[in-house]
Amino acid sequence: AAATPGGGGVAAGTAGAAGGTGAVVQALEALTIETRTSREEQRKRDEEAREQASEGFQAVHSAVLGLNAKKMPMSEATRDFTSNLLQDLGVQWDQATSNKESGQNDTFIWTGGEEKCTVPAITKLQMMLGECNFQDDERKVEFVDVRKKNLLTLRAGLYESPGQTDIAIRFQELQHSDLAEFAFVVGMVELETDTAQLKSCQQLLELVAMSRMSQYGQGVALLGTDLNTKWEVLFFDNPNHITIQPFQFGSVAIKFFREKLQSVHVRLERIRSVLPPVPEMGGLHLATQGEQDLGGFEQPNHNVQDRLQDLKALERHFNENYNANVTLPLW
Repeated sequence: AAATPGGGGVAAGTAGAAGGTGAVVQALEALTIETRTSREEQRKRDEEAREQASEGFQAVHSAVLGLNAKKMPMSEATRDFTSNLLQDLGVQWDQATSNKESGQNDTFIWTGGEEKCTVPAITKLQMMLGECNFQDDERKVEFVDVRKKNLLTLRAGLYESPGQTDIAIRFQELQHSDLAEFAFVVGMVELETDTAQLKSCQQLLELVAMSRMSQYGQGVALLGTDLNTKWEVLFFDNPNHITIQPFQFGSVAIKFFREKLQSVHVRLERIRSVLPPVPEMGGLHLATQGEQDLGGFEQPNHNVQDRLQDLKALERHFNENYNANVTLPLW
């Protein structure tokens, strides 16, 4: 009988110990949950802080780029600006010795300025240039006043240059949409009055822009002139290399320019043949003409030309808005 109370005491003590252990376990579990919650909240705060810091850095970086970016219209381009932009675009250039072959200069009166005289200047140029007979192409060309049409804005590195030109020489008898205005250009003319100097830097940038808009790419040539005594012809003599050729006499310059226009197909193919072949790009196989199934595409030429215009408009869209260099193959 004396042992009974002692046994009860042990049982009570055991129950008390069990109760205390349970409380400790519950406390530990609560602490663990609280710790996990705290860590998760801290992780979220750290992540938000990193995101804010990143956004702040990007904003500052963009602001710095914006402050450092150099934007200059083609008509105002300096030699240093032009050289840096073309270098970033991978284009080189040089100026040849002036051609002093004997010839003659006509006279064109610029009374009223360039704005008033551009239309009669186009008539004068058409008369001087005469008929162009293109190799392997029976189409004729037309002279178009494009002073209000924007060229492709050139962008590279921190440099950006928008611009326009005066006259586009393109194949006629084709329907031109606004987006495909320059799709069939083979040549261009930048006019200056008789009291102004030719702007070689402007002409360089205009030619590069047009080479990325026209389907004739680096086969396009440019004439810079006042129709009196100042004459320059710019053309790609090699891939991504432009030569500026000055002339003393207009008749010689016009003959040279006409030859560049008429040989646009041959020159373009020669330039393209120098470029290394690119059969694959990023794992995407580029089919050759012989590998493609062209069945069902034997349609009248005018339909082909319409489709080509649409494709050229798409090409121009990518070049202008995404700083791309998209060129469709002529075939």
